[in-house]
Order: sequence, then structure tokens, then C-alpha cells
Amino acid sequence: MIAPRPLRFVPGDDPVSRVREFVRNPALRGLVEQFGGTWPGGELPEVLATLVEFSAVWDRRQGASRLDIQDGGGFDSERAMVAVEQLGLCDHALPAEAHYDWVFVLGGLAAGCRRRTEHLSRLLTEAHIETGGICLLGSFRDLREAEFAVAAEFAPNATTEVDLLLELATREFPSERAWTIELDGDRASAPRLAQLHARRTGHPEMHVFAARSSQPEQRVANTADTYQQAASVLAFPPKARLLVVTTHLYATYQHFDAVRVLGLPHELCVETIGAPPKVGGRIWSTAVYLQEVRSTLLAGLRLVTAVESGRPGR
Repeated sequence: MIAPRPLRFVPGDDPVSRVREFVRNPALRGLVEQFGGTWPGGELPEVLATLVEFSAVWDRRQGASRLDIQDGGGFDSERAMVAVEQLGLCDHALPAEAHYDWVFVLGGLAAGCRRRTEHLSRLLTEAHIETGGICLLGSFRDLREAEFAVAAEFAPNATTEVDLLLELATREFPSERAWTIELDGDRASAPRLAQLHARRTGHPEMHVFAARSSQPEQRVANTADTYQQAASVLAFPPKARLLVVTTHLYATYQHFDAVRVLGLPHELCVETIGAPPKVGGRIWSTAVYLQEVRSTLLAGLRLVTAVESGRPGR
């Protein structure tokens, strides 16, 4: 079995090469045709825009939480999953480097926050990597009812995503040093406009962020918002090495956003890895994986558009 190629960007690389590879993968064309689509012509931006429009067929969120995705039916699930695997959304691998200046752990649902933080803890404990700083990135998103059972196992008093992250950072990376916490805004009355930064000195130094939303009237902070908040606080030397830790099925789209928001404007070397799924079978439905094919197309279009406009980071 061929090991998956790491998602990596180094300043000077073609920033859209991995987007181009994703679009040119025959599995994507097969997936589009399986769902009744016709492969578009044109240059990369036009092809991506058409594919994004088509990918609405896989959008079972409709702006809601990933917890609300229903598998549904009416399609060959096994055939679709073969294409998803060929597109790399099931890949997970160890980091390619031994040392990173910073590691970002992305927030999300309660189970994902736990899985990613524990994965990084294992990587450090088992000496796969070393780092000078760890950042956990999230928001003041209220926990859903379905998350409380998971949260109760490690953060019984948590009510928001950032509460989970702060508890996980304290538990998985213990220290006698205290947290210094800065809060801007009212997390109770206007959580989408509030942001938090918790820091703890030591080695590695620790940061936990809750970002404010760049579109508070529409949504809570997204991945790009959390990247922006961390970048506004941290001092990145040119070509600093950054490792982004997420869950395997989100890794490609969150890597594209990391290249756009962090790699290009801050001249960072960015590598993104996904924590592996649980042993013993898939715990995500085919519909969830198809949703992330759409997320990858959307992030790819954002990156290509930013590069063509000469305005990375937007």
C-alpha cells in the first residue's frame, strides 16, 4: 500500500498545485457523473466554480451543524466511498518533520476536539515530533445536546467549544503554570462577536483561542477566522514551520484554507495532518464524506480566487 503524500506547502511552491490535483483526479469526475452531473470545461477557476455549484447535491447541512447531516439514500454508497478514498479524504499519516515551530489543533464538535488533542499528545509523548508552541483554535459556539455526553467524560462543566479546548489543553499538556486569560466582548449576550485568548508560558508555550466571527450575522467563527486570530497574536518568522492537526476527512479543505490565510501572507511552511478514525470501522456516513468533498471544492475555489486576485489571506 502506498503511503499518502503529506499535505504540505513551502513558500515558493505553486500554492494551487494540490487544488489542481484534486480537480484533475479521475475519481472526482466519476463522482460527479455518478450523481448525474456533466464534467465542466474551461480553466481551473471556471471548472471549480461550476463544480462548487454542482456540489450542492451533496450539501445536507444547508448551513446547519454537521451533527444534522442525514445519510439519506438514492445512491450507491459503496461506489461513492471508493471515489472519496481515491480523493484522499480517508488518508491519515504521521507528520513528515521532526520539529515544528508551532502546532495548531483545530476545534470543532466535542468528539473531534478530543480526538485531535489526544492525537497531538500521543505524537509528542511518543517522540514523533517536537514543537515550541501549541495553539488550540475554536470559538464560543454553544455545545449541542448531542455533544454533552462526550464532553462529560473530560469537561463536564463545558458549555462552549472553547471551554472544551481549554480543559483539553490543561489535561493533555499538564503544567504547574497558570493560564492568563484575556476576553474581549460579551460571551453571553454576543458570543459571535466575542473572542478569548488564554496563554500559558513554558515549553511548549500554550495558547487557546476563541475567535470572533467575520460574518456574525450569518454564523459562528469558521476555520479561517480562527487562523486569522492566531496569526494576529503570534509572531511568525519567515518560513516558520507550522503543523495543523485536524480530523482526516477535513484535512484537505482546512489545508487549502491554511495555505490561503497563513502560508501565503505570512510565508509559512504549512503541513496539515488528520487524526485517524477510530479502530474498528468507519464512524462517519457516506453523506458526511460527500459533504467534505464539497467543503474541499469551496476551499479550493477560495484559494484559487485569492491567488489570482493577488490578495491571499482574504
